[in-house]
Amino acid sequence: MSEGKISMKKAIPIIAVTWIISLVTTLAIAYFTPFVPIGTNQIGDSAVTADKIADGAIITTTLADGSITSLKILDGAIIAQDVADGSIITVKVADGAITTGKVADNSITTTKIADSAVITVKLANAAVTTGKIAEGNVTTSKIADNAIIEVKLADGSVTSAKILDGTITAADLANNAVTSIKIANGAVTTTKIADYAVTNLKLAANAIPFNFTHYHSGLDKTSATFENITGMEVTLNLERNSTLLIMFSTEARISVSTEYVQWRAMVNVTAADPGTVFLQPSTTGELGSVSYNFYLEGRTAGQYTIYMQWAVTGGATAHVEYRTLTVIALPE
Repeated sequence: MSEGKISMKKAIPIIAVTWIISLVTTLAIAYFTPFVPIGTNQIGDSAVTADKIADGAIITTTLADGSITSLKILDGAIIAQDVADGSIITVKVADGAITTGKVADNSITTTKIADSAVITVKLANAAVTTGKIAEGNVTTSKIADNAIIEVKLADGSVTSAKILDGTITAADLANNAVTSIKIANGAVTTTKIADYAVTNLKLAANAIPFNFTHYHSGLDKTSATFENITGMEVTLNLERNSTLLIMFSTEARISVSTEYVQWRAMVNVTAADPGTVFLQPSTTGELGSVSYNFYLEGRTAGQYTIYMQWAVTGGATAHVEYRTLTVIALPE
C-alpha cells in the first residue's frame, strides 16, 4: 500500500459513519423544517400562487395601505355596511350616478339638501299644500294677476278698507242693492232726480208748509181804516227760504154802487204783493163772490202770521159772509 492511500479496511468504517451522520441530518431537517420560519428572501418572485394561499388567510393588517385598486374589487361587492358613515364625498359621486332606486325612502333629510337646491320643476303638481306654507309667506308678488277668483274669497273678507275709493261702478251694484239707510242725508240732489219723477206719493205729509181757515159769521164794515177781517188769520213755521202764496175768497156786498172795498194780505207787519187791491162786491143787495191771490217772496226760516184786512170807501157799508184763507209756502 502506497503512502497517502486509505485501505479498504479503514474506509468502510468511515463510510458507515458518514452515512449515519447524513441520515440523522436528513431526519433532523425533515422534522424541524416545518417549525422554521421562511424569510421573504427565501421565496422566489411569483413563487406564491393563489392556490398556495388558504381561504381567509389574508387579513387587514396583511394588506398594504392603498394596495387594493378598483380592478381588484368585484362589481357589486361593496355593500352599505362596508362604507363608513360620511365617507362618500361629493366628488366621488358621478354625475347622474344616484338614481331614484338607489335612494331609500325618507333617507334624504333637510340637512342633505343644499339651500335653494329645490327648484320649481322638482316639485310635483299640488305638492305644496296649505300646511307647507308659513303664515304670511304668500305675498302680493307671489300671486299671479287675476289668480284670485270669487270662490277663493271668504264671505265678508272684502272690507271697505280693501276697496279703492271710487272703484264701485253702477254695474257692480245689484238691482235694489242701495237701500234708504245707505244714502247719506242730502246726497240726492236735484240733478239726480229725473224730471217728473217726484209724485204726490213721494211727498211726506206737510212736506210743503201750508195752513188754511174759514169763517161764516156775517161781518159789516163802514170805516176807511184797514182792520183785520174776523176769522182770516193763520200761522206757518218755515224751515227754509220760501215764497208765500196767499189765496183769499169771500161772499160780499156793498151798499153804494159807486163805492168799493179795499183788500190786503199782511205777513206779520209786511203787506204781501201786490199790496192793496180794489175788488168791487155785489151792489144789488145780494151776496157775490170776490177772490184774489197775494204772494210774498224771500221769507226765511221762521214763524209767520198771515191775516187779511179790509177798508170801505165813501162811508158805504160792506158786508162779508162765508170766507176762506189758504196759505202755501213754496220752497225757493
